[in-house]
Amino acid sequence: MLSLANITFFLGNRCIFSNLNLQANKGDRIGLIGPNGAGKTTLLRLIAGVHQPEEGSVSLQSNASIGYLEQEVLELNMDRTVLDVALLAFEEANRIEHRLEEIFKALENTTDYESEAYHDLLDEMQHLQDRYHVLEGDKKESKTATVLEGLGFTTEQLYQPLSRFSGGWRMRVLLAKLLLEHPDVLLLDEPTNHLDIDSIEWLEEYLRLYDGAVILVSHDRFFLDRMVNQIADLRSRRLFLYPGNYERFLELKAEQMELQSKTFDAQQKQIAETERFIERFRAKATKAKQVQSRVKQLDKIDRVEAPDSDAPEVSFRFPDPPRSGKVVLTIENLVKKYPSPDAGAPEIQVFNSAQSMHIEAGDKIALIGPNGAGKSTLARILDGIEPFEGKRKLGHNVVLSYFAQHLADVLSSGKSILDVMDEAAPNSEARSGIRTLLGCFLFTGDDVFKPIKVLSGGERSRVALARTLLTPANVLVLDEPTNHLDLASKNVLVQALKDFKGTLIVVSHDRYFLQGFATKIWRVGGGKVTEYDGGYDYYEWKSKQLDQQEIEKSKVGIAGKANPVKSANNNPDTQQKTSPGDSDSSGSNTKSKDQKRHEADLRNELNKAVKPLKNQASKLESEISSLEKEKDELEKLLADPSFYEKPESADKIKRFGLLQSEIDSKTELWLEVLEKIEETEKQLII
Repeated sequence: MLSLANITFFLGNRCIFSNLNLQANKGDRIGLIGPNGAGKTTLLRLIAGVHQPEEGSVSLQSNASIGYLEQEVLELNMDRTVLDVALLAFEEANRIEHRLEEIFKALENTTDYESEAYHDLLDEMQHLQDRYHVLEGDKKESKTATVLEGLGFTTEQLYQPLSRFSGGWRMRVLLAKLLLEHPDVLLLDEPTNHLDIDSIEWLEEYLRLYDGAVILVSHDRFFLDRMVNQIADLRSRRLFLYPGNYERFLELKAEQMELQSKTFDAQQKQIAETERFIERFRAKATKAKQVQSRVKQLDKIDRVEAPDSDAPEVSFRFPDPPRSGKVVLTIENLVKKYPSPDAGAPEIQVFNSAQSMHIEAGDKIALIGPNGAGKSTLARILDGIEPFEGKRKLGHNVVLSYFAQHLADVLSSGKSILDVMDEAAPNSEARSGIRTLLGCFLFTGDDVFKPIKVLSGGERSRVALARTLLTPANVLVLDEPTNHLDLASKNVLVQALKDFKGTLIVVSHDRYFLQGFATKIWRVGGGKVTEYDGGYDYYEWKSKQLDQQEIEKSKVGIAGKANPVKSANNNPDTQQKTSPGDSDSSGSNTKSKDQKRHEADLRNELNKAVKPLKNQASKLESEISSLEKEKDELEKLLADPSFYEKPESADKIKRFGLLQSEIDSKTELWLEVLEKIEETEKQLII
């Protein structure tokens, strides 16, 4: 379907691609990865025809089409509604509609029904109507609404002008338009950047059923693992293809690097031995023939390239935070309203349940939910910079630090990256770690001397985040900290957050990132916050369980409506409300008391069944916590080179190797116990 053959491409005097090749066929899902600056977006633009190669060719099968999401938001008519912009995808159907309107008007004005022109119009109308039917033009609005709502728009928002929406939401409209155009080859550059978790999951399902080829650039590891069946690794100006998803790519690349390293080392040893022989016997006439043979052997050898030296492993640890009290933050009677943008319209209710919440020391909370539900608003409320109806109380000795994307806009534009970091460092220890911290956020070498005013928006955001992390706070509130970070930098940040000894509240749509550190999930939506006391895996499992329960309830409701007599006879509440005048009222009342007694006995039995399960879960939590503490202590020991000289080091290393499997095993058992508790407690609802 798509073929790139021997592509060579320069930007200025810099060679970006050299003899690059790629093949994409129907059904391929190719994840294009590589370090920042390798040329991933440039390659997509080259495939789309925006750039032309110096050498090589980009070829498509006959009649195949390419769809590429360009940054063309500013070119759109902002007065158009969201629905109207997305409907532009149906270009041919729209043209047919316009032409049919012209034909209808012409037919209305025609009086000579026997003329050739009249019959030509009828023939054209029939032909266009047939084509319109094939294109399913009559379904275009319903299709468009489905895609837009899948990407997070409400039905009401479909009819609002584009000018009301932020750049991120406008990009969603363009993504919807592109999906509806249904090109044979779909090029997506960071498609999840402006989507919330619900919309990302919808997009995954949509693309899973897509019958064309998809080439995408993404720093969302979950998205790559779930979506792609090939990885194209862009390095050294070429593409290296690996079958499978991103996780499989990591395994295959590690195996490849190990094999290449061994082959390279063996060949280098052989070359060294040959060169020593030549050097040793070069002057001896009796060995001249052998020496000459070895020289020819060296000339003919097909030299193995040294494996790519990956960037050194960068790590970052937060400064040890000051100790806080057990409860670090309390919110009481949370109510938040915004004035409506429409004059005279009622206020917009963001949080309307007057609920209370508290955060304890050591909690690592992920705030998730649809865009516009109030996640960032809640983050600002927790930070204390957003007014609300209710009460906010900080705990003992709490030092809170807050990061949001807008902080990038207030950096001193005349200063260098190093200057703005240095002025934010609270002490000499933090100052000494500035270079390491900047390296984690992709600023290396002379990059640190760049003035803020020449940085892109993404680079400014990375500086602002790095600057926030210099402060030794014991409570961090981070709003979308992973935007503009590549996979390697995200991994560094995940590990740092996992090791952080303080309290975290993080807004993010990156599921792999959240899975790495979160111990609680707060889902924001419907004017309230719903808490899931577990990590992201537990949240996914639990939310699916709840969805299934809702489906079952709806089925029961439908069955009840279909047979109301049976439903009423089986409902204890209905029996209790039977009037005294009914002939069997005494029997009904007696049955009701028996039913209540039976239900009370059942509850007692179930409570007895739940209690040991809860004790088991509590015991497992304690054991997992102890094992994780032991692992942390061993990690500190293993990081000390002098430790390996001690006689007990071998046993400690062996123990460290067993710890993770023990933790995983007990965690799996803990989740099974939680599931049993959930199933047992469901039976309590009678």
